[in-house]
Amino acid sequence: MNRQAVGKKGEELALAAARAQGYQVIECNYRCPIGEIDLILQTGDTIVFAEVKTRRGDSFGEAWESVTPAKQERIRRVAAWFVRERDLSQHAFRFDVFTIQLGRQPWQYRWFQDAF
Repeated sequence: MNRQAVGKKGEELALAAARAQGYQVIECNYRCPIGEIDLILQTGDTIVFAEVKTRRGDSFGEAWESVTPAKQERIRRVAAWFVRERDLSQHAFRFDVFTIQLGRQPWQYRWFQDAF
């Protein structure tokens, strides 16, 4: 499985996990001129901007470690763009990180809510 296929599979699995917890999907792979957010979800009045990191193994460290402060700042800027574009400022917001570990049966995930 190439890198793009691994990422796509991870996003599909994270989406399934969120739906199983009752989250509504607002958008997948939202793109704007300044960047991209993997998943935008909603639970109650809270909009959740989620980054998904997928790994086939652990030789490069934990997946969550790749969500650096610089990456967090980019996600915040894209989220602000989305909020302005959709006029959603009346909602609460949260930034989550999903980590997906493939290669193990069954696959495993961790969901860091309010990660940053």
